[in-house]
Amino acid sequence: ELQASYEYAVRLGDESLTAGAMSAENLTRTVLLSVPGAQLTGDSASRVTILKRAGEGRLYYTAHLNAMLPVPQVRAVDRGIVVQRRYVRADCADGARCPRVTSAQVGDVLRVELTIIAPSDLYYLQLEDPLPAGAEAIDASLGTSSQLDQSAALGSSEQGRAWWWYWNWWSRSELRDDRAALFADWLPRGTYTYAYTMRLTTAGEFNVRPTYASLQYFPEVFGRGEGMVLRIDGRSPTADR
Repeated sequence: ELQASYEYAVRLGDESLTAGAMSAENLTRTVLLSVPGAQLTGDSASRVTILKRAGEGRLYYTAHLNAMLPVPQVRAVDRGIVVQRRYVRADCADGARCPRVTSAQVGDVLRVELTIIAPSDLYYLQLEDPLPAGAEAIDASLGTSSQLDQSAALGSSEQGRAWWWYWNWWSRSELRDDRAALFADWLPRGTYTYAYTMRLTTAGEFNVRPTYASLQYFPEVFGRGEGMVLRIDGRSPTADR
């Protein structure tokens, strides 16, 4: 394999994108090709053909399709991880019966509830939940912030007997300027929740990118929630009087 000696070619439809020859001298050279999405119109134009002529050595390649959709059109995807997100008022204590919030006012505090469903054991999970541009996360670790119980409940059974324990399933959590990030070294099969609070600071209509989770070392195992729109109304001058 290290004594490569072959020719290769890449085509998009009937168009030639590149062609060349590999040898022991240029074996480690990487060829990067990029095609604008506007050119991928019709079945023939979208067909990618990668050719390797007879000869010693192996040809390695990867192909990726990146599509930027309007956020409200982004739908949930399950590729081994299920991710769900909803906003509720922080002062609602009715659990799953709390109504989902899609509009609120500047100054309101919302609770962000994230649900992760692991169909199988997951190792080195990373999750990012983008914040609306008109909101900021409340860091519960600060002495000046209100505290929020973020413990997760996990149920299991042993020899037919049910037993429960409480644990923080995440190994590390971070509240950044534009997102909340969670990391778990090991997540047994099951359903998990995580919650944090955010304060609405700016009026407007904001597209909120989906929550995204994947395995650090096997990114093809991933899950994505739905995109959404959050409307934040400004308070009237007399609202607090």
